[in-house]
Amino acid sequence: MEKVSIIVPVHNAQEFLRECIDSIVSQTYKNTEIILAENYSSDKSAAICEEYARKYDNVFMYRVMFDTPGEVRNFGTDRSHGEYIMYVDADDYLFDDTVVEEFVKCMQRKDGSGRTADVAVGNYRRLWRGRLLETTGHGVFSGCARDSCRFRFEGFFSVGTLSYAWAKMYRRSFLLSRGIVFGNYRYAEDKMYNYMCYINGAVYTFSDKDVYVYRRNEKSISNTYRENGYSDWIRIADDLDGELVKKGKESEYFDLPACTIFFAAFFDAKNEYVHSGRRLKAVRGLLKTYASYELPRRCFKEMSRKKSTRELPSFTYRLLVRAFAMFMRFRCYGVLALGVKLLVDLRIDERLSDTGKRS
Repeated sequence: MEKVSIIVPVHNAQEFLRECIDSIVSQTYKNTEIILAENYSSDKSAAICEEYARKYDNVFMYRVMFDTPGEVRNFGTDRSHGEYIMYVDADDYLFDDTVVEEFVKCMQRKDGSGRTADVAVGNYRRLWRGRLLETTGHGVFSGCARDSCRFRFEGFFSVGTLSYAWAKMYRRSFLLSRGIVFGNYRYAEDKMYNYMCYINGAVYTFSDKDVYVYRRNEKSISNTYRENGYSDWIRIADDLDGELVKKGKESEYFDLPACTIFFAAFFDAKNEYVHSGRRLKAVRGLLKTYASYELPRRCFKEMSRKKSTRELPSFTYRLLVRAFAMFMRFRCYGVLALGVKLLVDLRIDERLSDTGKRS
């Protein structure tokens, strides 16, 4: 029976931490080690971790001091011993007590070429204001050819299931052989981590079951306004582009850094509008900043051409991406800022989301 290492980065999570750890220690698959990497919390998180480490022989607690989530995950990974690795965020929890068992079965299956998987992916639900909401499942893209634009676009962006470190199981030997670690970014480090799995040829397997509950926590890093957030997104896109150049795949997978830039600029513009008190000038300034960097300029120039967007999986996205890219290419920041204003003020973006914000 293969060992599974489950790594939980912990920072000021006392409100939800017990529910998270309880969902892991109650798993029917028993050959697990649970690594709690407590990152200088100011609440009672450390005491809770120590309590579970005393109570369970397979729970190990470490106190660390790192600046980024990726460093914490790397620390936990380095101290793990399992053939398989999972990551669970401290404010989330596993959907039921069979999740690990289900993932191990998935990892042991062989594809048509006789290969076992490097990454197993499950579906998840969102917890929002006490409501457990279904999300778009990976079935939208998991049956597509792995090297297709649709697999990448829906997997990493429009659906997004491939982007997260959670709701997955990874094969340790694959990660080690490819040198895949979390980058030193303030956020979205798991997106780059999974980009690296993909471009390094990971074999994927999929479970149709719900395996994870993602809590919409307004205090978490992913839901907090980040000043100068564009710098991290551009660095991620630059790093990804550099890795693609090294592998000679910059043309084949150009849509990955290009769509990263598009979604980053689009969503950062919405956040900037709200945070600035609905000031169009702030949105124009943010978009202008994106366009001041070489890689975004190149991406927007390429995406403004019809041939670069024709493989996107829906007419709506083809139109949206191309129009946004054209306005950015020709510096029509004011027009884009007005578009962002309409999306937010009319709550169109909320009605299109699956976070429960539909009131």
